[in-house]
Amino acid sequence: MLDFYLEFPNYLSMIRKKDSKRKKLLGDLLKNAERMIQAGMSRTTRTCGTPSCACHTDPSRRHGPHTYLTFRTAEGKSSGFYVAPERLEEAEEAKRAWDEFWAAATALAAINREQLKQRWQAAGKARVRR
Repeated sequence: MLDFYLEFPNYLSMIRKKDSKRKKLLGDLLKNAERMIQAGMSRTTRTCGTPSCACHTDPSRRHGPHTYLTFRTAEGKSSGFYVAPERLEEAEEAKRAWDEFWAAATALAAINREQLKQRWQAAGKARVRR
């Protein structure tokens, strides 16, 4: 493998540049992994069970908005739960951590994919030259 890097010095400098980006992305993954949740967040308004309540006749007077987190279980079933107003900020932060985790993971995967492609292409060229 050392011969490969000696034959392609540009590849080595490219890897070093990408390694610093990879390290940053890995740091982002670890930073967010502790507090992230994979879930969708939705807010809805509802009508109550009291037929004489104004929420039944005037949509602007519906109760809420109420926040829910939705997700898929390990079995692939859709599930969710209510987020109390005093927990909303914490839920939003956990959801934001997931979004950042996902962005870092996909960026890291793109770098890995490109490096793999370039390694294969360079290895193919090295074999052809011999």
